Amino acid sequence: MIPYNLELLTYLAPSNVCSGVGVFALLDIPKDTCIFKAEPSYKVLWSDIDPEIRSRIETLTYCDKEGFWIDCDLNKIGPQYYINHSHSPNVAYNKDTGSLYAIHDIQKNEELVDYYFPGERDWHI
Repeated sequence: MIPYNLELLTYLAPSNVCSGVGVFALLDIPKDTCIFKAEPSYKVLWSDIDPEIRSRIETLTYCDKEGFWIDCDLNKIGPQYYINHSHSPNVAYNKDTGSLYAIHDIQKNEELVDYYFPGERDWHI
């Protein structure tokens, strides 16, 4: 038995909704498919990192005045971090599990987009 999930559902490419990178369906993804399963996360205090990288980390993670949450090494951030905002999303996070699901059928090569609440939309480099 292979201990890894070898199903690849997405790829990164230039976004259709912004000037950056987007996440696209590699194949048709049926409604209710779990696209990205949440990994355990932990909180890192701002005092534990180099102050020079704080502003960049704030653009990549959920954070507050005390620190930020992360589920992997900073140099291994997954493609789910590139899902862009839309008022017509086709994916949504399950707030209880942190996993990302298709909320309707997604066609091959369609960009995955989520609804960012107003406080989450100020992501810029």
